[in-house]
Amino acid sequence: MNNQETILQDQLRRQSEPFDALWACRTRISDGTHLAPLRTHALRVLRVVSSLSGGGVSPAWDGVYHNLHQALSLQSVGLYTDVFNESMMCSSARDYDNAVSDVKERFVAGQLVFQGAWNAFEIAGEALFLRGKKPTSQAVRHKLERFGHQPIFGLNEAMFEAHSRACTYINTQEKPFKEAIAAGSYLGISAELLRQFRNDILHGKIQSLEPRDWEASDDKTCHTQTELFHAQIRLVLFLLQAIIARVEANHEVWFNEGDLVEELIFSVQKEIPEDAVDHTEEETDMPGLFMDQKFIHYV
Repeated sequence: MNNQETILQDQLRRQSEPFDALWACRTRISDGTHLAPLRTHALRVLRVVSSLSGGGVSPAWDGVYHNLHQALSLQSVGLYTDVFNESMMCSSARDYDNAVSDVKERFVAGQLVFQGAWNAFEIAGEALFLRGKKPTSQAVRHKLERFGHQPIFGLNEAMFEAHSRACTYINTQEKPFKEAIAAGSYLGISAELLRQFRNDILHGKIQSLEPRDWEASDDKTCHTQTELFHAQIRLVLFLLQAIIARVEANHEVWFNEGDLVEELIFSVQKEIPEDAVDHTEEETDMPGLFMDQKFIHYV
């Protein structure tokens, strides 16, 4: 590999880092226990949606699949913020601009994936209503608040993580948020939290972070920026799972030996340790996505 190819490969690697970091994020549940990496979680949800697309009760799943698949297809992003080339003569200024560019790349990567996931959620919300109705996110929230379901592993932790990361942007005194709290529904609170976050993103009120210790090799600003979006995207996936369970519980999933949606959808977020899988049973054709979840020994 010549020098030019090496430079190109290094550039491609750096441009993929924002998405690689985002997809690798995990939500901590307790010491030694985490949810699956974000990409694994999203791919599992996408697989279920692909089974519903064209064959489910609602026609909304095609749009859900398109938006979530597009978000998962994102691979690289490149920004350089010194658009006026003012740092060319100063190495310190150049280092600062590089640090700003790195953080903004994390922001843009997270923003793009979040928007795709949110679009999927908004379309999925239509499945909760009669065909032809375009519900508001508030109407979807009310439906979710009344959804009686089995406990969703990790939802509690994911909701509090999303709020702690985005609390400076969330107004808990708004009437819809108070209504969600009063309803006592984690799904309802999550939907309202995400609605506010999405609106602030859409209207430019949430901006990329400023590098704090950009001269230090262990600056955490990029990580903090990525975690902000990871937490919100994770929560959107939980809402998608809840809607799928509500509408398509009895749909047979074609790629998992005809298991029903309700037998899979509440556990796709789990990180499955190797010693928790019963290898005496026949394994699925899709390792890493659905590792015989019906044979997992739940604690």
